[in-house]
Amino acid sequence: MPHNGVMKEEISSILDDVPPGIFIDSTYGYGSHFDIILQHNQLTAIGFDRDLEAVNSSDSSHEVINLNFSMISDYINNNSLSPISGVLYDLGVSSHQIDSPHRGFSFSLDSNLDMRMNQKDELTAEKVLNTFSYENLYSIFNEFGEERYSKSIAKKIIENRPINKTSELSNIIRNSVPKQNPIFIEKSIRRIFQALRIYINDELNELKESLLKVKDLIQKNGVIICISYHSLEDRIIKNFMKDLTLGCICDPSIAICVCNNIQNFEYPKRKKNYPKKDEINSNSRANSATLRYVRKI
Repeated sequence: MPHNGVMKEEISSILDDVPPGIFIDSTYGYGSHFDIILQHNQLTAIGFDRDLEAVNSSDSSHEVINLNFSMISDYINNNSLSPISGVLYDLGVSSHQIDSPHRGFSFSLDSNLDMRMNQKDELTAEKVLNTFSYENLYSIFNEFGEERYSKSIAKKIIENRPINKTSELSNIIRNSVPKQNPIFIEKSIRRIFQALRIYINDELNELKESLLKVKDLIQKNGVIICISYHSLEDRIIKNFMKDLTLGCICDPSIAICVCNNIQNFEYPKRKKNYPKKDEINSNSRANSATLRYVRKI
């Protein structure tokens, strides 16, 4: 199952200046970024993935552990691995998950409505769509998909239960929005699939918790690198990194600092990076990617 990691050249350049030690690939996938880490001789790579399929299919020479984001820092502490040289988060759904016909992540493949990244979890998209109330469905679509037609889509889902296949869900969404340019209809379908996936996997809370825990485990000149693919993820990362890079926030007229706010990280020269056109042309997944990183002072 091929998976082409995004912005590998940019990540490799960042890693050139990272101090020796353990570097965490928190989203191993199929090892594309992991291989980039291994190319830097000063680093020892450890991978994590909540998807057991990815762990079981990993290179036998790679150390890959089946854990959610929020549990990575606990593993580091419990195994006395800190301080670490850095951590990479390549967020969202990976190519191998999208392309797996039995996983239900893609609306272009007809499959069961699963959408679990960790298949040990109990909650599936099918259960959400067939048992949740109109109010709950609307809230999920509006909050995690930022979908304009969340109300009409939620109503149409209630009217058409049971829903068992991704194709059925796509058709319901298609019939819930105004007849318009097919491009806009497809965007609504994408947003609803995204909203369900984020909710089922608790992606945003997992990200927040993991970032807050791991920031205290980074050694001097170590880095936190994040690649996001939509505004909800990027907003969390942007605000998190902004807080990390803030120093004293007291009024300048006060002679002595009373806020006790200490700056622990700094931005590079560019606060965010985007893939080059050549990469976007060869890897469509890169089109919406935004890379941000900070370095420990």
